[in-house]
Amino acid sequence: MSKKNVALNSDKKNRQKKIRSIIQLVIVMFLAVMLIQVICLTEKKVEETVPLDNDEGFVSLSYFGVSRNDSPKYVSKKNLEKQLELLASQGYKTISQQDILDFYAKGKPLPEKALFLSFEDGRTDSSIFAQNILEELNYKATMFSYANKMDTRDNKFLKPKDLLLMEKSGFWELGSNGYRLTYINIFNDKGQSLGVIDENNVPNKTTIEYYNHYLMDFIRNQYMIPSETRKEMETRIAQDYKLMHDIYDEKLGGVPKAYAIMHANALYNNMDPLVEAVNDKQIKDKFSMNFNLELGAFNAADADIYNLSRLQVSPYWSTNHVMMKIRQASKQNVTFDVGDHQLAEHWSVMHGATEFKNNEIIVTSAPSSEGRIILQENLPEKYNMHFAFNGNVVGQQAVYVNYDEKNNSYMRIALVDNEIVISEKLPGAKVVEKERYPLEKIKWNEEEYAFNKATVYSYQDTQKGTRIDEEEYPRNLTQKRVFNITVNQDKISIDVDKVLSKTIHINPQIEGSQIAFGALFSKKETTHEQYADDIYDTLIEDILIKDDNDNTLFTNQYTNFDKVKYKVTTWFNNVVDFFIETF
Repeated sequence: MSKKNVALNSDKKNRQKKIRSIIQLVIVMFLAVMLIQVICLTEKKVEETVPLDNDEGFVSLSYFGVSRNDSPKYVSKKNLEKQLELLASQGYKTISQQDILDFYAKGKPLPEKALFLSFEDGRTDSSIFAQNILEELNYKATMFSYANKMDTRDNKFLKPKDLLLMEKSGFWELGSNGYRLTYINIFNDKGQSLGVIDENNVPNKTTIEYYNHYLMDFIRNQYMIPSETRKEMETRIAQDYKLMHDIYDEKLGGVPKAYAIMHANALYNNMDPLVEAVNDKQIKDKFSMNFNLELGAFNAADADIYNLSRLQVSPYWSTNHVMMKIRQASKQNVTFDVGDHQLAEHWSVMHGATEFKNNEIIVTSAPSSEGRIILQENLPEKYNMHFAFNGNVVGQQAVYVNYDEKNNSYMRIALVDNEIVISEKLPGAKVVEKERYPLEKIKWNEEEYAFNKATVYSYQDTQKGTRIDEEEYPRNLTQKRVFNITVNQDKISIDVDKVLSKTIHINPQIEGSQIAFGALFSKKETTHEQYADDIYDTLIEDILIKDDNDNTLFTNQYTNFDKVKYKVTTWFNNVVDFFIETF
């Protein structure tokens, strides 16, 4: 290579380094400004005078973390904002820990729609991205944290000075998830014992088949026989609570009133009685309340203050999914998010709830039943339909063609757990499956979409190998599938991702002229999912329906300008997220 080329390459590399350094500097300054706003320039919460006439109970929502954009692990800032704004618009008022104590100890009523809001793990990003939302809505939230994160250099977690300033603002209260997040009695998919490992040091999580949390059991050997005596177990667990107490006492001036034990649903349910007894004593000695459950969103007046429940909101839930969960647990009347009313006018919502936004329609089912919407316009005998399903792989996303609402007859093309299932329903008859076509296996990031396998188990259980079926996918995994469907008088041509192409004949008794979309959860009997969600979101994108003469009958696709704007915004957000995560 010539000296000239070497010099040119060197100049090019230097320019790239400068550009990258500038981008990094801009992003660091951006984050620094946001953090300063949260910690130093926070407004003071204005206390409202709200009528107190609720003696029935309160809704409790919890978020593991908040991210700038969509993430498999944490709810995005925009989704958090949408969810809380919709709750605020319906009169939900946040309550404090003291309000809960007074409700159960003194019978003091709560606001009509009382909401206890919390964030777990003591994450910095949660405080940064939630702060402005709390200020705008005049909401209060509890930030739970792990005591052993107080002295770490990991900037992902809030430090004591940050927590104290947040508390001083009035928008935040402090809570505890305990001293540490450490796993015990770990077994891999080969039945080998891995002992005790801190959460940050766990190897490939997809090879971990069984584990428990530090406070949940005796420490056991490779045969699941306790390797510590009762006294040693009690001393170990008591020491964990003491370490937590001492750190909070030193750093925050005392232990928070509220506790959220890890993992949820074990204490007072399926824990070893001896282990339960020591936890029960320590919790009641050190805390005023414990959010022990994650089974529902509502705590009634007769609930045990040390066995309270919170709804842990999953990142992939739509706004209406959250509202459906609240309605399911509390029986309260809730309002669903319609989104674009102009687009909504074209559709009838038969079951569940539907949000129309941009190029996307989100159909949310009610618990254990199907959500369904119908296009009001009658379609001709021949038409072409293009759209994409982009919901979770585990679930049922369906399109109905030749739909006859009066006679309840149709052809149904459904994407069910990564299979195409085609069914027909004749007037007055039951649904009959006609064809089933498996699609290619989906590759997924194992670290991002790990299964939850914390449970109670025996040595015999650990020797059975993997509990995950080869064809099984995690419930939060999404996959976009593009459909092109041509409907003729007596047949339907179906193309999926330009890979699967099939032609299905239509029974002449099916004479409807409408289309519909459906959403339904998939019931699966799995040993790693104790509490599978029975509400499901179907995401339909980029619908384009044209007649035989290429006239557009309906579309919600982006215009060219909106498409460019969307791509540029997405690119910029991805660049920012990359630098945040990398540097």
